[in-house]
Amino acid sequence: MIDFVRSIAIISQVRKRLSTNCVCAIAVSFAATCALLPQTRAASSDPFRYRGGLRNSPGKHKLNARQLDAVLTSLRDKTGLLEMRFDEDWFLTLGDQTKFSGGSATARALLNATASLPHAVDLESHMYSPEVAFARLGKSVGYYNYTTGSKIDVAPLEIDFSDFSKLRGDRQALAAFDLGFVILHELGHTALGLRDAADDLQALGECEELINRIRRELNLPERQTYVAQAHAAPVSYGSLRSTQIAELVFARSVEKQGRMRIEKFNLNWEASQVGPSATIADRGSNTSDRRPQIEDRLKVARDKPDATFLPRHE
Repeated sequence: MIDFVRSIAIISQVRKRLSTNCVCAIAVSFAATCALLPQTRAASSDPFRYRGGLRNSPGKHKLNARQLDAVLTSLRDKTGLLEMRFDEDWFLTLGDQTKFSGGSATARALLNATASLPHAVDLESHMYSPEVAFARLGKSVGYYNYTTGSKIDVAPLEIDFSDFSKLRGDRQALAAFDLGFVILHELGHTALGLRDAADDLQALGECEELINRIRRELNLPERQTYVAQAHAAPVSYGSLRSTQIAELVFARSVEKQGRMRIEKFNLNWEASQVGPSATIADRGSNTSDRRPQIEDRLKVARDKPDATFLPRHE
């Protein structure tokens, strides 16, 4: 009888251990699965989280009213779109795209492609950030609603508005490198898959070539290199450190007295006050891989009756 009771106790302990091991195995498996999806989040309480396009972030980094108005004013200046606005849900809406005054056709097409994106781009304010120089695209985050099956990728467009007050230079250069142009540059990455110069310090890259087309259509000087040139500023009396100055050059052709001349305009800032300078970063896949995606997206824009599309290179 005693042996029988001992046997029952041993079996009970074995069952408990097996049950505990199963729970541990399931927990380990779940943790491993989550580790494979570090950018995936569960359903958001934001009712518009699964809608694509450009919007003000609903999170802690959302733009305030003044910043949002600055973005809208600068983008209107580039596109000429009279009905463009941020709607009550903070999405950028273009309105009737046949109603515009001046502006760039290329800029209008780029924003049209952005508004038609299947993924979302959230505008975020990162004031006085040592990591953000003017603006950059952050790491995309995937949202998945397990109840409805909805899913979407969200790319944060991080803006340090304080950096623009540190720019110095010619008026024309300042106009060619303002808030709107920096935002359009980042949208060229996420909406069309264009990339920056990867190997050549003197090159522009696909994205900045597109932005130069916008500058050209607005009669502004064009950026000459993607990477800013850095040099040491003269050490002032009493200063214990040298200052690195980052500089961009802009240029345009003008006719004077029957001859074509090149006008150059300089733009500079103290590198340590703004953040990391533009680096040689390949932020896209190979050109051969991207072109079909770009053409497909532009085809969608062309098929819309009220849409404009990017003009071809001349």
